[in-house]
Amino acid sequence: MNFKVFGVLALAAMITIPAIAADDAKEKKKKKGNKGQANAASQVLKQLKDIGLSDEQIAKVKELGKDAAAKMKKIKDDAGITLELTKKRQEVAKAMADSEKKGAELAAAINKEAGFSEAHSKALKLVNVVRMDFNKSVVALLDDGQKEKLPARMKRFAGGKNGKKKGGKGEKKKPAPAAK
Repeated sequence: MNFKVFGVLALAAMITIPAIAADDAKEKKKKKGNKGQANAASQVLKQLKDIGLSDEQIAKVKELGKDAAAKMKKIKDDAGITLELTKKRQEVAKAMADSEKKGAELAAAINKEAGFSEAHSKALKLVNVVRMDFNKSVVALLDDGQKEKLPARMKRFAGGKNGKKKGGKGEKKKPAPAAK
C-alpha cells in the first residue's frame, strides 16, 4: 500500500512541476517583453556608470527619465507607432546599414521600407527631440570633473566647442586669393 501512495505522489509531482515551470517561463517572457521599452534613465545611467554620480544625481536622472519616457510614449501612441512597427524599422535599418545613403536620405529610405507614414516619421523626430533634451538635462546635472569623464557618445550634449568650427553668419571667411 505504501508503494501505491508513493506512486500517486510521484505522479502528481511529475504533472505539477512542468506546469509550475511553464508559469515561470511565462512570467520571464512578460518581463523580457517590456525590456525593449527600457526607461531612458536606465540607458543613460549605464553610460554614466564610470563617472561617479552621487545618489542625488541618480535620483534626479531617474526622475527626468520617467518624464521623458512618458512624453516619448505619448508621442508614439498618438502617432500609432506600435512595437511591431518599431521592430520592423530596426530590422530594415540593420539591413540597410551598409547602404550608400547617409543621414536624412537613409532615414527616409528606412522609414519608407518599414512602412512608416509621414505622421510616423514626424513622431520619430519629436521623440528624438525629447531624447536629446533629456540627455542635455542629464549632462547639465554633472560637475566639470564628471563632464570630463563623459563617454564620447555623451560629450555632444555637454555644449562648448569640441574643436570643430562651424561656419556662421558672424564668422570671418578667408579672403579669396588675389588674381595676378
